[in-house]
Amino acid sequence: MTTPSSVFTNNPLETIDISRLDQLTADKLLNAAKSQGFMMVEGHGFTQAEVDELFQLSKTFFDLPDELKVEHAINEGNYGYTGIGTENLDETIGDPKEAFNFAYVNLKTGKAEHKLPDLFTMPNNDVLVTNMIFKFRDTVHRVLRLLAMGLKIDSRFGGVEWFVERNDINKPSGSALRFLHYPSPKIPSNVSLDDFMNSNRNKNVAGEHTDYGQLTRLLQREGESGLQILSPLSKKWENVPFVAASKKYQDLGEAAPLILNIGDQLSYWTDGMLKSTVHRVRLGEDMLRNGRSRYSIVFFSHPSSDTELVPVPSKIVVGGSNNGRSKRGASYEVEKAGKPITSMEHLQRRISAAYGRGV
Repeated sequence: MTTPSSVFTNNPLETIDISRLDQLTADKLLNAAKSQGFMMVEGHGFTQAEVDELFQLSKTFFDLPDELKVEHAINEGNYGYTGIGTENLDETIGDPKEAFNFAYVNLKTGKAEHKLPDLFTMPNNDVLVTNMIFKFRDTVHRVLRLLAMGLKIDSRFGGVEWFVERNDINKPSGSALRFLHYPSPKIPSNVSLDDFMNSNRNKNVAGEHTDYGQLTRLLQREGESGLQILSPLSKKWENVPFVAASKKYQDLGEAAPLILNIGDQLSYWTDGMLKSTVHRVRLGEDMLRNGRSRYSIVFFSHPSSDTELVPVPSKIVVGGSNNGRSKRGASYEVEKAGKPITSMEHLQRRISAAYGRGV
């Protein structure tokens, strides 16, 4: 198994080119998913121009007056706007961030099937968001095929298509596109810069958590890093930097590598073999000192809502199910409860905890 740079002097994540659907790529992806749960991927097909345009749309929305944003406040359907302090990812304190969820997107049409702010329904913006949802969907399917190849799922059970068959674009799912804004705190006039830095440098702006779904794709901008992972390899919190596209992909106009991580459902599916790694967001010192906010864009991928989270039919998973892995995975739950839970049941449990409400 390869590991990233020695003791993570710069970047704790391996960068993997996913443009080829072959066994070598599949093995690299699986190793990263087993060891770290996070990786960077290039060859994803997102252009820098469309990523820049999507970030600008996000900023335009967050610049709107609060009274317009709260007209679309998040509800129990998990779609809409969340204001500062609304979401509490570590279940103890509200996060100082705001977000907008395009939730339960129709993966066949690329549309969020709920009421949207007028800004997002303007023709050019609607086309942009739809096309980006299609690209996220297609790259998720590519990664799922590579993981199925890496897990060597037998063709009798669906082989390379096993996961994709459970991500049916003709069925509803909990998949969501999310815009995020982490405002940089202002330095009070009666507080010194040193005191301000001391009180904010170790403050989470997104609490410690794992992601609910199967796969998460993250776009971030240069100069706005802040993601930290609790590395299963180093056993320490590691900063995840912005990494520019390699020359090969810069020449093709491709955006920087996407950050990809395994979510709880995919870890659950594999009895903990694939890591759903704890992570958080803290604004970097340069951002705090210069008053720069962080913007990020995330696509949370979920299987079809009625998908039963049964154990993955892989000898690699079954053969290692007792090798120190989680006792909270699909095999254990089916054995204990006598039946699997569905993808939507799993999601609703987590949403309930994050927003402090009953399902």
